[in-house]
Formats: sequence, C-alpha cells, structure tokens
Amino acid sequence: MNKFLLVISLGFVALSAQALGVNSPISTLDKYVYETPQGRPMKIPHETKLIIVGFEKDTGATVNDFLNTKDKYYLQKNKAIFIADIHAMPSVITEMFALPKMKKYKHLIYLHYGKEFQKNTPNKDDKITILRINDRKISNISFISTQKELEAAIEK
Repeated sequence: MNKFLLVISLGFVALSAQALGVNSPISTLDKYVYETPQGRPMKIPHETKLIIVGFEKDTGATVNDFLNTKDKYYLQKNKAIFIADIHAMPSVITEMFALPKMKKYKHLIYLHYGKEFQKNTPNKDDKITILRINDRKISNISFISTQKELEAAIEK
C-alpha cells in the first residue's frame, strides 16, 4: 500500500507544473512553445534580462502600441522579449484578425497558445507581467499598467 501511495504521489508531482517565482531558473520557461506571428518557432535567448508578458488583449495592446513607437530592435538592444499568451483567444479571431495585424508589427513577438503558461506564470488582471532576469534566474516579478511604466522597466 505504501508503494502504491508513493507511486501515485510521485506521478502527481511529475505531472503538475512548477509555478514561476523569484529564483526560478529561466530554463523553466523553455518547456513552453513560442512562435512568431509568421509561425517561426522561437526560444528564449540566453542573454535575456527582461521578459514582458501580456495575457489579455488590452495589456498586449499597451505593449504593442508602445513598441510601435520604438526602433525595430529596441527589445533586442535592451535584452528583452515580449511574450503574448493568446491561448484564450478564439482561433477564428486569431487567424482572421489578430495574426494578420501582428504580422505587420516591426517588433518581435513570442506567441504562446497553451493554457499551462498562464497557470504557471504570475499574472494579475489588467496588468502586464514583468520578469527581471539575473544570472539566468528570475530576480524580480512586477506588474505594470502603463506605457510609461513599461519604458521604465525596459530601460532600467
């Protein structure tokens, strides 16, 4: 009986994903699949220092509107990436409206379609998640709302 409980417990632990937090290795994010609006697979660059995450249409729009005012390589120059979690968006809307619009952006967007990412990444309603990276570990997690806060986070 004890062996049975041990096997069940270990199986449950193996299947449950680990939530991100301060000191989590950035490699934890490598298990998720990202791609550009054009369908090109993406990996998080080793030198990344900041990850910006939008989980909702409005937060994504705030990030995209801000980045549209910047140079094409603004994020790369600041060792930052933008992940848009669009798993909740209906696929018809994604295909007909969102992707064609995103393909026109000059900045790089990492799209994520799976629901596990949001479950395991800190987020708050109507907020942009900011993950600051140091030595390949998350050193700080914050939540912002405005383009001014976003600029300050990126250029810090």
